[in-house]
Amino acid sequence: MEGRFKKYLTVSGSALLLGAFLTVGAIAVVFSGEHALSRTEFCVSCHSQTYPYEELKKSSHYGALGADPDCKDCHVPQGLGNFHLALWTHIYDGTRAVLAEMKHDYSTIKKFNERRPIMAHYARMSLKNWDSVTCRECHKNTKPPGTSAKAAHKKMETEGATCIDCHQNLVHKKVPESDLNASRVQNVMVLKEVQKETEDKNEDEKD
Repeated sequence: MEGRFKKYLTVSGSALLLGAFLTVGAIAVVFSGEHALSRTEFCVSCHSQTYPYEELKKSSHYGALGADPDCKDCHVPQGLGNFHLALWTHIYDGTRAVLAEMKHDYSTIKKFNERRPIMAHYARMSLKNWDSVTCRECHKNTKPPGTSAKAAHKKMETEGATCIDCHQNLVHKKVPESDLNASRVQNVMVLKEVQKETEDKNEDEKD
């Protein structure tokens, strides 16, 4: 009986050790894979992504306070606490981007610009869903200057707004701004000017 018990402990201990080894190995693979997929070199390996990357390097965000952000600093949530968001970004947004590369012709900047508005919208909605966590990594304890800026920032508390709701078109080529709250409700891209026209029309009908 004692021999069987020792044998059971030996087998169980070996199984636990193997399981722990495989778990650690799997975690290492996931973390290293996420890191590799977040590198700017990987992003710009698709020719189409060289367009927005060149725009980044010419923007006010590049070189500001000695910082040269990479693609991941805006488009992939960082840190262990946001690791689940990073994985989801690579799986969902990454898959969508790869399929778009296969489906659409981005061989020239002109052709890329034809789909730029919808791509910008997708990026904005991601930031909206993350509560602009990547913006907050750099912009901490913001102190908006002036009454209008302070009132706009108050929306973050009163209207469920986040950085990207107001701060669009800061880095890449300008495209029409999205109303992200309306877009979320309607599950389609809703432009700010279109949403405003609709609201004004509704107000007129009430009067």
